[in-house]
Order: sequence, then C-alpha cells, then structure tokens
Amino acid sequence: MKRIFKIIGLISLTCFSFFITEKTSLVVKNMDDIMIYIKENYESFKMDSVNAIISGNTIIPGISGRKVNVNKSYKRMKANGFYNEDLYVYDYIKPNISLSDNKDKIITNINSKKRMVSLIFLVDNDPTDILKIINNYNVKANFFIKNKTNINFKPHNMGIISDDYSEIELFKMTIKDKYCLSTDNNKPCIDNDLYLIKPFKVSSNTPLLDIENNLDNNKIFLFTINKALKRELPSIIIYLKSKGYIITNLDEAVLE
Repeated sequence: MKRIFKIIGLISLTCFSFFITEKTSLVVKNMDDIMIYIKENYESFKMDSVNAIISGNTIIPGISGRKVNVNKSYKRMKANGFYNEDLYVYDYIKPNISLSDNKDKIITNINSKKRMVSLIFLVDNDPTDILKIINNYNVKANFFIKNKTNINFKPHNMGIISDDYSEIELFKMTIKDKYCLSTDNNKPCIDNDLYLIKPFKVSSNTPLLDIENNLDNNKIFLFTINKALKRELPSIIIYLKSKGYIITNLDEAVLE
C-alpha cells in the first residue's frame, strides 16, 4: 500500500513540476520584448475577408481575410532574434461567399480591391519576343501554347491548347490544369473542377487603345500575338503600371 501511495506521490509531483514549468515558460514568453511588441501591434495587421460577387452565371472572386497567429509569429521572430513585422505568420479566413464554392460561375473580373491585372497570351508561334518584354518589365503573365515547347515559362502560368479547335475540345484550353476559357459548352470544365475564365479579347490591331478604353470594364485581358502587340506591349505595361496596377498571373489575381 505504501508503495502505491509513493508512486501516486511521484506522479503528482511530476505533473505539478510540469505544470509549474509550463506556467513559468508562459510567463517568461509573455514578458519577452518580442511578444510584448506582437501583442501591442498584431491587431493592426488583421484584414477582413471580402465576399465574392455573383451576378447570374458570373462571379468576381472574393479576397481571403487574415489574422496574426501570435504563437507562430513569436516563434519565428524569436528564432531570428528580433521583432520584425515582415515575419508575422497569418491564419487565412475564407470568404463566406467564395469562388471555390462556385466553380460553375464564370470569372469575368478581378476584385477591384486587389488592384491587379492579368494578361493571357494565345501563342501559335515562337513566344520568345513576348517573354523577353514581360520579363524585362518584371511582370507575370499567362500563356496558352498551341504546340509543346522546351521554352522555360517560369514564373508565368502556362497551358497547352488542344489541336482540335472545335467547340467541344475548347475545354482543353486550360492553364496549369486549373483555369479554363469559358465557351458555350462549359460542362467539361465544370466536370474537371476547373475555374472558368472569360477574359476581354483585346483588339489585334490596336491593343493599347483597347486596353485604355476597357480597363475599368475588365481586368483579365486576352491577346493574340502579332506585330502590333509586340510593338505596343511595352507601352501597355507602362500604362497599366502608371494606373497603379500590379500585372500578375491568374493564381495571384483571382484565387482567394
């Protein structure tokens, strides 16, 4: 019997010691300057989510909210030895009305709060000149390639266009097996769990003027590569940047 009481006593002492150690560690952490700074500032980095906007069969994607994960942020900053706002770790909050829950809807615009533009290029010949231009201006884009190539498209999104341009086969015009150009027959895209995109088709003759006239109406633009585009693309990029837009790929522009 005494042995049982002794074992119980040892277990209780161990548990109590563990409890005291945890409490002491928590007190020390809360008194740490890094934790103090985090608790004083983390609320200012919180962002509310923005719901997607649905109108008929179209959708403008929402924006995920975020809140600071205090403990993970503290651990990360402590490992670096100082408080740094760039080292905050966030938990992301899905919008109540979300693009991911409405994949049967067609994306027509980027959420205006993101201040982003996405450019899609249809490629049926050598895209080197276009790649050189957008890389020189340090922007990201999207490419539909008709024929397989060994060209490196990173960090841009790239997809293969089906050789069959019939309406039924257009669903194969996908980027990263994730985005599908909307047509009169979107069932194959929906069945394959793809995001439907309906970009604005930019004039092949006067692309810059078309962008200037339609920037407020749509911020996903589809280009056919030709001499006019190669000539005016630098001016298009400069114009979009002058209006305060970030030019990026579909991943960053539309995903919540």
